[in-house]
Amino acid sequence: MHKLTTKKIMSMEEVDYTGNVYNLKTSQGTYLANGVAVHNCDFVLVAAGGYQDLEHVHPALRSRIRGYGYEVYMNTEMDDTPDNRKKIVQFVAQEVLKDGKIPQFTKEAVEVILFEAKRRAGRKGKLTLKLRDLGGLVRAAGDLAKEKGHLLVLPADVYDARISARTLEQQMVSKSLEQKKEYEVYKSVGFAIGRVNGLAVSGDGDAGLILPIEAEIAPAQSSSEGKLIATGKLGEIAKEAVQNVSALIKKLSGKDISKHDVHIQFLQTYEGVEGDSASVSVATAVISALEGIPVKQNLAMTGSLSVRGEVLPVGGVTSKVYAAVKAGFSEVIVPRANLEDIVLSKKELNGIKVIPVSTLKEVLDHSLVRGKKTDSFLKELGKLIEFSVTKPLERVLGGPADPSP
Repeated sequence: MHKLTTKKIMSMEEVDYTGNVYNLKTSQGTYLANGVAVHNCDFVLVAAGGYQDLEHVHPALRSRIRGYGYEVYMNTEMDDTPDNRKKIVQFVAQEVLKDGKIPQFTKEAVEVILFEAKRRAGRKGKLTLKLRDLGGLVRAAGDLAKEKGHLLVLPADVYDARISARTLEQQMVSKSLEQKKEYEVYKSVGFAIGRVNGLAVSGDGDAGLILPIEAEIAPAQSSSEGKLIATGKLGEIAKEAVQNVSALIKKLSGKDISKHDVHIQFLQTYEGVEGDSASVSVATAVISALEGIPVKQNLAMTGSLSVRGEVLPVGGVTSKVYAAVKAGFSEVIVPRANLEDIVLSKKELNGIKVIPVSTLKEVLDHSLVRGKKTDSFLKELGKLIEFSVTKPLERVLGGPADPSP
């Protein structure tokens, strides 16, 4: 065996070697034995990643993690309780102390941080645990207060920091909204047939997007059947959502559309569309085109849709409603189940009317321009949706569905 050496290893190369390899455990760390690097294997491996990364973890490594370690799912939010609010307050104080240069926060400024923690959680009764992002807001507010010559950080400093500390996605979306509004890619006034202002969020869920959708009915290209054609760089879930909507429309429209193609276009969605939160928007656009009934353009909407016409909850509802406010819409339709998830200031909410809905009939009731044709259509639609929702319950219960909980 070679004599142990404490010299630094300046380079390493792979060489062929046969013979014994000695596992030397010393207090000094790594040494060479027979010209081969030997490592002390007393260590703890800590790895972090997203759910989508699991498929790339080697099965043997994951087996050992399960056998000798732990797999922990990290929550991104915690319950909004007095104790957890105190922890957020303590976190703010720690960030100020750790920075060492920014001033302390007033009670009112801390309350704004608490409100922001609630808003960023995106769910009712929760506070965010994305503390790195929240810490960035604390430091940005502190820097602004110092720049303004304030002895303490004031609520106005936190509000200003929200703008200056926006993510790249939020800045890009803001610029995109300005451009789309300037060139009238979406409209916030008037009426239009087959055109709906949908809502979406960016990949990280922090930035809301306006998603204009248009539908048009044309003679079928095939003599055997009509097709539903959707364009706009749709992801798999979005494509499936469109197919589900088409099944619902065939049932509810009462029209033979086998000789027509239904074209659906997601306007200028260069970044792609994924998820099913545009289902109600697609359904409204197609029904408007089929029936020739205009849609109100001062209104935006979001919501998932079941094949029975029920409006289901979606994610990122706060960011979506905020985007609708910024874009100048006066009304926004959201799933009733998401109503308490919306966390915006009174000033922001004063600029828009939030309309919670539970069924497609309610969506159309608020979005279609009223008239005799609309009233007649909605009356028939209401019967179909009521039948669709209650009939399965009657089969299970053996009688009329009981509407009470």
